[in-house]
Amino acid sequence: MIAFSTAVRNAIVNKPTDFFHCIKITDNNNTVWKALTTHSNNITVGTTAYTSGSIIKVDNPQISTSVDREQFKFALADPTFADAARVESSLIGYRVEARLCFLDYSTKQPLTSLTDTILMYAGKIEGTAYIIRTEEKGESLLQISCSSPMGDLDLKRAIYLSKEFIRSRNPDDSSCDTIYGGSGVLQLKWGRK
Repeated sequence: MIAFSTAVRNAIVNKPTDFFHCIKITDNNNTVWKALTTHSNNITVGTTAYTSGSIIKVDNPQISTSVDREQFKFALADPTFADAARVESSLIGYRVEARLCFLDYSTKQPLTSLTDTILMYAGKIEGTAYIIRTEEKGESLLQISCSSPMGDLDLKRAIYLSKEFIRSRNPDDSSCDTIYGGSGVLQLKWGRK
């Protein structure tokens, strides 16, 4: 269950609820690559400054079943392909943190304390794609897909074992000592003597 701060409760209870998104992307060295918001002004949430601009679309998490397997996706405007080099060198594995932030109902000012935000998603980038529309105006969007929080539940992998692999994990483990490359008859002794 999500615990809301008093300020968030007040913002949600009073209608209409004004909110905006803040998305931070950090590389593998924990350096912030992008910090963006859908708010019209620069926002400081915690210690990170989010600059406004290029977030075009955020697919808010959807609860589809009792275990949510939906991917988190968002799209950034990139009309000059300024991010193309970074995408080519691979954004896969970069960390993403997406927060839902609110405006105070009475003052209409952003609530900038981390306790007054909702962490919608924290995970890694799983895929990127450019969406290019060549209509009259046209647009170029960088779509970023992040890993599903429950994606590993659907993962089925074969496990390949060898004597050397098991011994590298535990030198005393002899469970794979009788595994051979190829086929052959193996007589195992079961039960008591």
